[in-house]
Amino acid sequence: MSEAEEACVTFVRAWAESALRQIDRVREVRQQAARLNRQLDREWDAGLEKALEPLWRQNWTEEHSLVWALHQLERWASRLARERNLEPPTHNAELRDLRNALEHLDDAMLRKGHLAEAGDDPKTNRSLRRVAGGRITIATGGKLFGRLDLDDLETIAREHFERMEDEAYEREEALIEAAVESYLDEVVFERRELR
Repeated sequence: MSEAEEACVTFVRAWAESALRQIDRVREVRQQAARLNRQLDREWDAGLEKALEPLWRQNWTEEHSLVWALHQLERWASRLARERNLEPPTHNAELRDLRNALEHLDDAMLRKGHLAEAGDDPKTNRSLRRVAGGRITIATGGKLFGRLDLDDLETIAREHFERMEDEAYEREEALIEAAVESYLDEVVFERRELR
């Protein structure tokens, strides 16, 4: 394996692991928010409502970090394919557009109800315009930013991770086989010398 290919394998594995950790974090924050919302449904409490604010912020950053990790995973999986002279995997256009929109969200029109829109000027926020409807939801729960299913994203990340694990196992097995073969060759050679 070339140094470049080895580095790509490392980065694919690293970003797959990161995406899986982020998915766990998103789920954890969403579960905490859901519990607080259920409590608020039973009985309104200003303290509980105030406790939702930091959870919303945490969810926002965890989801944004997940989109970034998945974007990096796709980029490194493509680079690995190129290093191996294989056809790069097809990129998830919706993920790419969402990542780009998030990167330039500070240019968006922000609406009540945690909604970001591209606005009326066609020269601004081209990234957000590429997202279906020219808007994203920036609220906790449901699909990631109202766009991507968390279970589907987990499947993608897990497939990359497991492929890297399987390849690492196969490389280890090949090294063990080569070591055993080398040892057996030495033993046979020594026996011939003794005769």
